[in-house]
Amino acid sequence: MRNVPGLETIERDYAPKGVKFYYVYKSLAHPELNNYVAPFTLEERLMHVAEAKRVIGSRFTWLSDTMDNDFKHAFGNAPNSEIVFDPGGKVASRRGWSNPDALRTDLERLIGPVAKPTHVEDLDLPEVAPAETVAKGIVPRVEVGSRMRALRVEPDLEGSRVPFYVKLRAEADADLLESGTGTMYIGFHLDPLYKVHWNNDAKPLSFEIKAPQGVRVTPASVVGPDPEESADADPREFLLEVDAPEGSGPLDLSVRYFACDDALTFCVPVTQRYAIRLERDRDGGTVRRSTHSGTPK
Repeated sequence: MRNVPGLETIERDYAPKGVKFYYVYKSLAHPELNNYVAPFTLEERLMHVAEAKRVIGSRFTWLSDTMDNDFKHAFGNAPNSEIVFDPGGKVASRRGWSNPDALRTDLERLIGPVAKPTHVEDLDLPEVAPAETVAKGIVPRVEVGSRMRALRVEPDLEGSRVPFYVKLRAEADADLLESGTGTMYIGFHLDPLYKVHWNNDAKPLSFEIKAPQGVRVTPASVVGPDPEESADADPREFLLEVDAPEGSGPLDLSVRYFACDDALTFCVPVTQRYAIRLERDRDGGTVRRSTHSGTPK
């Protein structure tokens, strides 16, 4: 595994004799699961790794895929794959979905059985509750169809002097992807890595979209909700109508919000920009919108 290009080794503190186990962090299969959202930088992926180790209690070595998802693409794009390499670096077995019993059979075939197999109940894993945050359920979620698919979103990392405390997710319905005319979902999600919340005593989030010539976005300028509750952690979500000829360039989105940390040490105005490409992001995962409360997955 060490010879696979594009992987960053996070830690090596557990290597049973004869076998080395690795977790590989890839793009999130289900953003929003346990409240985690897709990271924008390799540093944020490594922060997710640290958080997963804290919550899971893992002693395995972790590897992180590149931001271009080279490992994911090279090994078939499966979200929960399992691969065994022999000492020469060749693939000895692989499956698209992890199967612990099949993996044990593989290892017994390759290196022989162990005298005392480890069972889940032997691990004594810690139970770590999700971090406390401010109130949720204040702002109603937007009803989104099941056929929405992630769009390619490119944050302007160089143009921002602070982290993307709030992260944009954009999705399109089948009509928009197939014909250029349809509905686009815009969601701004607080990133729990930064332990921030919405300060509803400040100006609410607002954004505007500048579209290329010939492209229509309605509405193109939006001011978000202004709840009576002084603080909350709900996403700010919107549905827009888009009419774009084939081959249209990206949408230029600019968002303004106040970033306020849960420890009440700062609350600052932030302006950040994105390019939204009207094409499917096949590394964007799918959102299970009925699940909102853990561990990146």
